[in-house]
Amino acid sequence: MLAVVALAVLGALLHPLALLLGALPFDTHGVVALLSTAKNLIADVLGWAVIALLVVMLVMVVKGRTASRALTQGPTTEGFLGNRTAVGIIAYNEAGAIGQLVRGFKAQDGVVEVIVIDNNSSDGTPQIASEAGARVVRESKQGYGYACIRALQETSQVVEADVAVLVEGDGTFAPEDLPKFHAYIGQADMVVGNRVVSSLVDRGSQMDYFFTWGNMAVGSLLRFRFWHPQFLGAASISDVGCTYRAIRKDALQRILPDLVVGGNHFSPHMLLVALYRGLTLVEIPVTLRQRIGVSKGAGRAFWPGFRVGLLMIWHIVTYSPNGKNPPANALGRQAVRGVKT
Repeated sequence: MLAVVALAVLGALLHPLALLLGALPFDTHGVVALLSTAKNLIADVLGWAVIALLVVMLVMVVKGRTASRALTQGPTTEGFLGNRTAVGIIAYNEAGAIGQLVRGFKAQDGVVEVIVIDNNSSDGTPQIASEAGARVVRESKQGYGYACIRALQETSQVVEADVAVLVEGDGTFAPEDLPKFHAYIGQADMVVGNRVVSSLVDRGSQMDYFFTWGNMAVGSLLRFRFWHPQFLGAASISDVGCTYRAIRKDALQRILPDLVVGGNHFSPHMLLVALYRGLTLVEIPVTLRQRIGVSKGAGRAFWPGFRVGLLMIWHIVTYSPNGKNPPANALGRQAVRGVKT
């Protein structure tokens, strides 16, 4: 599927390129003719590909309608006791938001512990979190991914909890959305928030056109990577960068050893690992508020966000669960700076 998309993009670029070369003051007829031939060839290939796709879809529809319908088994609930939840909040200099956020989560039904992962804050964040009732754990490795992994490790060790919730500490996410996650966590291994429902997104939040469209585009790569012909992808994810997510503790323990990314592309990395390990995912809309304080990650400016987006794409395309991932060059070093809030 990725090859088809790349071919379509290439074909679309050849036409304006040929027009541009034709307008040059020197002879480019040979090159223009070559580009035109390549463009026509790509158009023919894509045209026949569409016809072949329609034929395959028709065959699958007929086969699905005529085949005997076996009883399918949904996600297992074996060993899942309920919605007792440990909340892991990642924080890097979030003194303005952390106290209210901790108190908000502690007030939610089913929350047995709130843990704040302090990623080397210098503004009193750990003290404020502790006074609000959280258990504070310091993660010395600087980076959004390192903080997330530590939060998942700590919440997985809470004996009383059945569910681990991961969230950022900048006040953008609402503790009041926690019941949404509880409503679906019994039917899936992992419930992921999305920030692309306009009525739930504050006007002053970071989800502008660039972040909204970018997250949707990168999410489509997950569909292609884990393609399912009936549901157009095993992962119906429209927001790969949303930190707010819940995962059953038994499922979390299956993927924790594989979580290794310390940079700002940790969110799609966790989705990749979960899908490769066969976890079931459900996406739900969540409220997104304007952040309290200054962004330290992809949301602080266009170019940092652009670099993180490229790194996400590279990671999704090249990720290999059984070996070392191909290096992500300098983008990786840029993305490891600071918690992504």
